[in-house]
Parts: sequence; C-alpha cells; structure tokens
Amino acid sequence: MNASNPDNQQSRDDGVDFFLPNFCHARSVFMVVLVTELLALILSLVRFDEATFWFQLGKYSIIIQWIALLSTALLCMSRPILRRLTDLQAGFISYLLVLIVTLLVTIGAIWVEGTIQGKTPIHLLEHPGLKSNFLVAAILAAIMLRFFYLQSQYRKRIHIAADAKLQALQARIHPHFLFNSMNIIAGLIPTKPELAEKVIEDLSDLFRASLAEHRNQVSLQSEIDLCKRYLGIEQLRLGERLKSQWQIPEQLGSVTIPPLTLQPLIENAIYHGIQPLVDGGLVSIKILIKGNQCEIVIENPLGESQYSPSQGNLSQGNLSQGNNIAVSNIQERLQMLYQDRASLDMQIGNRSCIVTLILPCDET
Repeated sequence: MNASNPDNQQSRDDGVDFFLPNFCHARSVFMVVLVTELLALILSLVRFDEATFWFQLGKYSIIIQWIALLSTALLCMSRPILRRLTDLQAGFISYLLVLIVTLLVTIGAIWVEGTIQGKTPIHLLEHPGLKSNFLVAAILAAIMLRFFYLQSQYRKRIHIAADAKLQALQARIHPHFLFNSMNIIAGLIPTKPELAEKVIEDLSDLFRASLAEHRNQVSLQSEIDLCKRYLGIEQLRLGERLKSQWQIPEQLGSVTIPPLTLQPLIENAIYHGIQPLVDGGLVSIKILIKGNQCEIVIENPLGESQYSPSQGNLSQGNLSQGNNIAVSNIQERLQMLYQDRASLDMQIGNRSCIVTLILPCDET
C-alpha cells in the first residue's frame, strides 16, 4: 500500500479516497454477516461429521460472527481516525484490530466451553483452538484488506479516466460555441457595425462567465441566464423573426446541470428551425421539476424542407456537422455523469421539433 498524498487530505476526510468500505452502513454489515456465515459453513463442511455437523456449524457461526461483528463495530467507530492516516497506517491498524478481537473472542469462547464442560484450561494461550483461529484470522484479514485496497485503486483509476474524458468533452463545447458566435458577429459587421460592437461586448461577458466555470456542474439558473444572453445575441441578428418564451418554476432549488448543455440545444432550434423560415418563429423552453427529476422541453417550428416524420431521433435529424457534434457531446456528458438516470430525446412531427432533456435532481 502506498502512502497517501497530503493534497488528497480533504477528499480522504470526506471518505472519498479511503480504501476501506464504510462499515457503518447497514449494507456493509449485512455483507459481513453473509460472508462470515458462509465461512462458518465451509469450515463445518471441511470437518464434516454427520453426528455433530449442526453443533459444529452453530459453534463456528457464533465465534466467527462475534469476531466479524466486533471487528466491524471497531472499524466503524475508528473510521474518522483511520481515514486521516495513510493507507499503510490505516491498513496496519485495521489488521491489528481484527487480530486482537480474534484473540479476545477465542479466549472467551475457550473459557466458556471449558466452564460448561467443567474443565477450564489453565493455560489458555497454549490451547490449539487459539492458534488455529488466530492463523485463519491473520490470513483472511490480510487477504480482505489487500482486496479492499486493490478495489479502491481500480475505482480511482476509473474515476480519473472518466473525469479526464469529461473535461475533454466539456472543453470541446466552448470552441464550438465561440465559432458560431463569431459567425453572428461576422454577419452583423457589414450592415450593423454598432450592433456588432455591442454583441462583442455581450459575448465577452458571456464567455467570461462560462469559461470561469471549471466544475462539472453549474446551477440551472446560471445556465438559464447564459442562454438568455445568447438569445439576446441571436435576436440582434434575426430581429423580429426570432421570438422566445420561457416557462420557469419560481423556485429552482439546488438543481444543477452540466455547463453549456441548454445553449447548444437552443442554438439547434434557431439554426434548424427559426432561421430557414421566412417569417421565423417561436422557440419555447419549458422547465418542470417533478419530484427528483428535472424535465426541460425545447420546442421550435420546422419548415417543409426540415420536416420528415421518419426523422424521429437525434442521429437521423437534419443537423449540420457542427451541431451534430454538439448534441453528441451533450449525450456523452450526460451518460458519463448520470448513466441511465438522464436522457436526451428528439421528436420531429407536425412541423415542429421537440427536444426533451431529463436530468436527476434533488427534491426542492
């Protein structure tokens, strides 16, 4: 086991990087009881005697369960201290605790058995049962601690790889946003230079807010504010052809969302819905909080050239390469952050496109 880095002290204090399972949880205790009972059954079968099988099973079960549950209780109580130590120190102390508990429980069991039989051993430390129990506990404890450590290292590697990929995906969405925003400014410069200057200022403020955010999650309210500013930039380019409507709950609570998730979806609605239409149209954004889920619905009209009833999902939609990349990016990020608890669905029909984004959230 390697000594932990001081830079990881805060995360160890939170129990995130600590290699031992949390034995204070009911699930962990249940697994301990189950595994130790299986061990008692195996030991009884190894020394199988039909006449005494159930007696031996009961005897082993009581002794092993006492050792396991007392060790679990001690590891639970000492967890706040152990997780502040290095992995090597925490592992060594945990190992000693298990061995000490094994010695005490075995000595107690030998004394009780001797008392019942009327022949209490004088030299408890020389009893063969004490040596065998201690040896078995020493081997099994070493194996389990090593297993917990390797499992922890594997989880860390998976987490680091996933976090690196997530950061890469998140970094790719910023240049995409910048590219499309520059196109807006380029379109305004020949005809409306004053507006182009204002857009540059708004874009500067918008990017300052978005690029300053390095976390994987931002508040939904801040994402909404960013999208409203983006819509303001597009409004300058499209004029009265672009209309937007927001339906937002009064209290968004602590709902969070990956940065720049809504903006590419709204951008798609404008570029593939509003812009091709001579008269433009309305982009509707509706946000609903339903228990522990947040549902975001974005709807926009489609012209005849965009409408096709068979194009009912994201991969078949009539999207440009740039926007297709953005949508795929969102899907990948959602999968990495939420697995199956989040979804992004597009339905095309009745000359409209409806995108539904569902995210998990805390109840408010």
